Amino acid sequence: MNSREGANAGRLSGRRAIVTGAAGGIGAALARGIAREGATVACVDINEDGAKEVAASIGEVGGRAISVVADVTDLDQVERMHAAASDAFGGVDLLVANAGGSRGEMVPFLELESPLWHRMIDRNLTSVYYCGLVCARQMASNGGGAIVVTSSQLSEVARPGMGHYAAAKGGVRQLVKAMAVDLAPHGIRVNAMAPGPTLTPGNRAMFERPEVAATHQHTIPLGRVADPEEMVGAVVYLASEEASFTTGTTIFVDGGYTIL
Repeated sequence: MNSREGANAGRLSGRRAIVTGAAGGIGAALARGIAREGATVACVDINEDGAKEVAASIGEVGGRAISVVADVTDLDQVERMHAAASDAFGGVDLLVANAGGSRGEMVPFLELESPLWHRMIDRNLTSVYYCGLVCARQMASNGGGAIVVTSSQLSEVARPGMGHYAAAKGGVRQLVKAMAVDLAPHGIRVNAMAPGPTLTPGNRAMFERPEVAATHQHTIPLGRVADPEEMVGAVVYLASEEASFTTGTTIFVDGGYTIL
């Protein structure tokens, strides 16, 4: 274990977590980061092989993780996901609702068709509702917990061709606030982390194109895109007791993208 991994080890010791969208990119980094801090982790994804690989990598360094295959846009599958994690760990007191993303589906508003709109809303907003509802009901009956949702810098700013995605992620931010108000009496905190442009296997080829890299240098004050590992600190903080008086907020991890 390197110094970065061990510096704050144990902040989530004893926590029983579900991380959705855990097979790659930001989700894989979050699952591994939460495990480094002592949580047991259910790595959930529609990609069975990817989820298994991330869970195995956690086990290889002494953590405890399972993989669960689920489509989080399907309530029945979300309930089965929660049951699998609860059976394995004895309950769930931390949900990291990370699954979602735009998948590069950029469409000008005048060309935006209903199926794509609903697909984007289901993937990014309805999935949070389903996962939050199922997990919060169990947390409320067991003394509380924490929910951290992945939002986006596009919940704050607009970009061409991304109206459907911005609407979904803006809805996530407002849902987080509403959940925080309703769930506070039950000892459940709800917050969000909003990434800026982040380099993942799925977008690496696009982000490394010279013209795209040049654009990021001008639109991101820190002059570069993020690594998925740079999302971990904010999520660990929001999940931990260090954030015991923090609920209903969104932390932007975007290199300053939203301040310009």
